[in-house]
Amino acid sequence: MNKNKWIAVIVCLALTAAAFIGSTGLFYATYRAIRNYDLVAFFASWAGLIYFLYKDRNRD
Repeated sequence: MNKNKWIAVIVCLALTAAAFIGSTGLFYATYRAIRNYDLVAFFASWAGLIYFLYKDRNRD
């Protein structure tokens, strides 16, 4: 993986953390359980990233 792909993975991790904290209220409000559609969105975004990284694996 080249530098741009690592940056994409790090940004996706940061956005996932921010969305998780926003969805659950962790650290700033009463904690609420994560909702099913949030889990689906997390799975879809990570599956898309993995798909595009796999598809682009030979272009380095």
